[in-house]
Amino acid sequence: MTLRFFEVASAVLTPARKQHPDRLARIPTGAGFLLLALAVILGLPAASFAQTTVTLAVPDDVTIRGGGYASTNFSTNDTLEVKTSSGASYTRRALLKIDTQNTIPSGAVIKSAKLYLTLQYASGGTSQRIDAFRIQKSFLPREANWLDYRDASTWSSGGGDFSGPFATTYIGNAVGSTYAIDLTNLVQRTVNGEFGSRYTRVGLVTTGAITDNYRSFYSSRASNSAVRPKLVVSYTAGTSTASGGASLKVMQWNIHETKGSDGRCDPTRIANTIARLGADVVSLNEVPYYHQTYVNDDVPARLESLLEQKTGRAWYRKFINVYGGSWGYGNVVLSRFPFTSSSTKLLSYKRGVVQVGVSVNGRTVNIFSTHVEYYTASYRPIQIKEAKSFISGFGGPRVIMGDFNTNPGTSDYNLMATVYADGWAVAKAARTGTSYNGTGNTHGGSRFDYVWFSRTGIGLKSVNVPDTRVSGIYPSDHDPVIATFSVN
Repeated sequence: MTLRFFEVASAVLTPARKQHPDRLARIPTGAGFLLLALAVILGLPAASFAQTTVTLAVPDDVTIRGGGYASTNFSTNDTLEVKTSSGASYTRRALLKIDTQNTIPSGAVIKSAKLYLTLQYASGGTSQRIDAFRIQKSFLPREANWLDYRDASTWSSGGGDFSGPFATTYIGNAVGSTYAIDLTNLVQRTVNGEFGSRYTRVGLVTTGAITDNYRSFYSSRASNSAVRPKLVVSYTAGTSTASGGASLKVMQWNIHETKGSDGRCDPTRIANTIARLGADVVSLNEVPYYHQTYVNDDVPARLESLLEQKTGRAWYRKFINVYGGSWGYGNVVLSRFPFTSSSTKLLSYKRGVVQVGVSVNGRTVNIFSTHVEYYTASYRPIQIKEAKSFISGFGGPRVIMGDFNTNPGTSDYNLMATVYADGWAVAKAARTGTSYNGTGNTHGGSRFDYVWFSRTGIGLKSVNVPDTRVSGIYPSDHDPVIATFSVN
């Protein structure tokens, strides 16, 4: 039997008086009190049920401005301004830093994180798009300007070093209105330690029309404290990488047309490895299909049959041949769970995506397998964007696996990282990521293979990059990635 109750607490945390969320007063009432009593009687860990809401002040904020104002620091202004213009001197961006390091427990599951800003002035009569980016540099508000993030330390490019965007909001012109910017994904990844510092740093940039788009918001220096910026965060204690529920073990592997380090193609060796590692759902790339150069056979079907022989249970497959003819190769998903749905999508330049839905713990999890271009770099962002568009059409928890042929921190990587969590990075930050090679790399000195996931309804327990060698022989030129999730 599972019992759940929610404890809600709210406090404004300011530089002068910081309260740790664990020390906030919690007074359960009504049904919450009854469930708490039952939890105590049954000896259940009450902390695992708790949801806490905190309101964080934003004392570190500043506007930066280009052109003739590029060297000016505006940290004494009582407004934060954003504007895009054809003239550099009129372009403005707002930078904010929030202390989520000392106020949100490490490993917390962020249910909601919204930045609230109150509009002080607006030009024009139409809503304007403002994007929220992660600021990559640890800026100092009293020293930052368009050129420098702190004294004598310059941005890599004028106007700030950003990644994202993590949120998009359309701001109208009703002065005094409060707007909410949803930063849940950014705060979760920050709290997980994916970016090093656990302080959340946000840059607001106007990305819409360049006319009548000036917007100013009250800053932390506004005389009326009610209109100052604030971040409201709701979270549950514990760890975002080990939530309860049934387990789902997935595996991503580029099998290199089944060609091992001994130069021999061997589907049986591939099946032996998959069976030994015990994954429930497997994403495979570079799977040959009647390919005379490699294996002149229906390899997806052969792998399914071999797995059934070796595990003594039924397996299911969905394959896309990116050449679309009587021979070729592509991606396959193999699963010990029956499919609740399945589909495929061809991408530009002979790449594709496989989608399958599987039911775990009464919840449908949509799983995807793809493979992005290696040789022609200009193809990668096109294929990733097409894949993301296809994937976005499916609901529920999503797990996206594949060989993305790019390393962390690149623009191609960020196309995925702004929407989905990188399994290895999350597990490594939570100390549940292991790798036989000590690095997590999957192809030589590069980490090309990824398990991405959306957080709703699914939690990451661990990630492992295992050693697949048998008698010193690797079955492929890539190492697999195995991720274990809990499905709630």
